[in-house]
Amino acid sequence: MPKIKSIVSKHLYIIGFVMALFIVLMAAGVQIFREQQNNRFETEKIFTQVQRVLDENSRELEMTRAEYSEQCLDNAETIAYIIQNNPKVLNSIDTLKHIADITNVDEIHLFNEEGVIFNGTHPQYYDMSVNDGEQIGFFKKMLQDKSLKLVQPLSPNTAEKKYIQYSAVWSPNGKFFVQVGMAQQNVQKVTKKNELPYIFSLLRANSNINLYAVDKKSGKILGSTQEGKTGKNLSEIGISHKNALSDSNGFYAVVDEQLCFCMFADCGDNFIGRVVTVRDLYSNVQMIVIISAIGSIIIILIMLTVIKHFINKEVITEISTINNKLAEISEGNLDEKVDVSNCLEFSELSEHINEMISALLASTAKISYILDKVDVQIGVYEYNEKMKSVRFTEKVPKILSLDDEQMQVFSYDYVRFKQYIQSHIFDVVSPDENIFRLHGETEKYIKYEEINSNNDILGIVMDITAEYVRRRQLEINCEIDPLTGLLNRRGLASCFESLFDCPDKLGQGALVMLDADGLKQINDELGHEAGDAYLKSISEILSSFNSQNCISARYGGDEFILFFHNLENDSQVDEYLQKLSDIRREKRAEVAPNHIVPINFSFGASFLSDTLEPAALIKNADEKMYNNKRRRKQQM
Repeated sequence: MPKIKSIVSKHLYIIGFVMALFIVLMAAGVQIFREQQNNRFETEKIFTQVQRVLDENSRELEMTRAEYSEQCLDNAETIAYIIQNNPKVLNSIDTLKHIADITNVDEIHLFNEEGVIFNGTHPQYYDMSVNDGEQIGFFKKMLQDKSLKLVQPLSPNTAEKKYIQYSAVWSPNGKFFVQVGMAQQNVQKVTKKNELPYIFSLLRANSNINLYAVDKKSGKILGSTQEGKTGKNLSEIGISHKNALSDSNGFYAVVDEQLCFCMFADCGDNFIGRVVTVRDLYSNVQMIVIISAIGSIIIILIMLTVIKHFINKEVITEISTINNKLAEISEGNLDEKVDVSNCLEFSELSEHINEMISALLASTAKISYILDKVDVQIGVYEYNEKMKSVRFTEKVPKILSLDDEQMQVFSYDYVRFKQYIQSHIFDVVSPDENIFRLHGETEKYIKYEEINSNNDILGIVMDITAEYVRRRQLEINCEIDPLTGLLNRRGLASCFESLFDCPDKLGQGALVMLDADGLKQINDELGHEAGDAYLKSISEILSSFNSQNCISARYGGDEFILFFHNLENDSQVDEYLQKLSDIRREKRAEVAPNHIVPINFSFGASFLSDTLEPAALIKNADEKMYNNKRRRKQQM
């Protein structure tokens, strides 16, 4: 008999599939590595080119700014000389504007020795002083030193916020100083050449490769070769600002719904990045993978066809046989036997399955035997939703009141068994403890619980009638006053708890607090037995009020409570209180042989219309009762 190991060894050609897959993955991995290295080289070359252009443009910008500053000062000195030697030009703004055109400046402003503009090409600036703004305040220091010649960096002017470069010099006679403003077209042109967007426009990139200039702090895109991206944040296009700052070796990100490989590098206060789509980056990899995969698939298909034939013949067919047998067993046919012996392993598996079934049947019998021997009415049943039969111990029929015919039917149909249990439960007695009362001529209580584990249902039923009845009797005894037979304080609290759960359903009513008058005198003169008889007589009076709308209780000592509820109106309460008063006048009690005394008690009532809090009702009624007792004593 061959072993399954020897059968599987015939199909080791599947290793060829693994090897082919390994070769494809290795070829793809090597090509991916090469493409990434090439991409890094190209990216670093572009970054170097950008930095070189930036350096050259920076040098050009510094030279242009220096030349422009000299020109500004020369123009200011020329204008100051002209005005000092020909003061009449101050009488004509047109003449000043003509001088501005000749000297190639945009604005002329004349400041007096107090730093106030008194003349110039722009009358709207007259009377402004060096104290009127940050930009104009730059020239305040000239008031302290008339030898100064100042050139201000390009900045927005005070009035219109236009970017102009201003310079200022004192006239030769020191009576005024001239400020001229020049728009820096040349400086702006060179500055624009030093901006990353302008540089990107000079670099060639295909539609799948894009360059970005990004602010380090904010992650805002300052320039891009891709239209519409400037001004956005990196995160808006799908690139992590954190990765761009820290991952210099490159990282992957989804940009414009395309997976891309991104590399970023520092560039002064900014950093620049090159983003290429994975599809473009690994275009050669795809071709290599396709060619390798096609060759491997042809080999694998041939091998799998051969292996499939042998597996179907030697393994799958036998496994199907075992599965069919197990399906019959799971449906409750425990008499079914598994017999598959085309190899040693299947033969051993069949033996173990058969032994397991035998052990399962034996375990059920043992559990039933043990439960029958103990003096506990407990039964266990089990079924699975995939099988129709039900297995149960011998006490289940007795506990659930099933006859032989019912058990015969239920043992082969779990659906009907489950329906019977659900319909046979008459009332839920204690949901927390799973205690139920069953249908039947006699009162019967069971504890019933089902445990569902992956559709395997284990049910436990226990007859707890005697135990439950004893427990209920004990609970009742704990809530009854042994002397009077009325509810004690605990019983009253239990009733209040259930009634005041729904205060809206209490309706009209009142709580009456009563106190037995003269009890101490009876105890002192006739003994405590006479006092007990006196209290019993009062309790009999209160019991006469008991109905669906009234609860009577001994609250403690010589204090009693009547609680009326669900009445139509308060006038009914008044009728009950009048009845109490009448009884108090008429009733007598024999507290000892040949010794009859009048029944006296004081009482006070608190109405539900005043409050729905039990504690407040008792307190209010108690106060009224004591007021009634005081009045009665005063009348005696």
